[in-house]
Amino acid sequence: MGTALAAHCCASEEDGLDERGIKMKKDVAFVTIPLDGKSMVENLQGHWYRQGDNKHVGEINGSHLLWNPQWGLRDVFSKLSESETGLLEVKMEGEIRYATVSGPPYSIMWADGDIWVRR
Repeated sequence: MGTALAAHCCASEEDGLDERGIKMKKDVAFVTIPLDGKSMVENLQGHWYRQGDNKHVGEINGSHLLWNPQWGLRDVFSKLSESETGLLEVKMEGEIRYATVSGPPYSIMWADGDIWVRR
């Protein structure tokens, strides 16, 4: 524990090799997150809102996200975990979705561009 390294998705063109000989892409962003001895999900506890319109998304409690009823989702809860690559992983209506986490203060950026902030 200490810090986690997460990679943002959606890269396009090859930019060369990194110091480990791994092919890198031009628009890949890496985010280092201090974890203070806690897991990523432990650091994300609380109420989350969309940054763009301030709508309440839901509450992360333990390893689950309790969705706000306004979204009309079949699943009231979604399981959260940290993927092997350091991304936030959520199981939602039968699909797994990924996000990068940055902070503190923490924010969650989804592959579709949606950003959540905690209040």
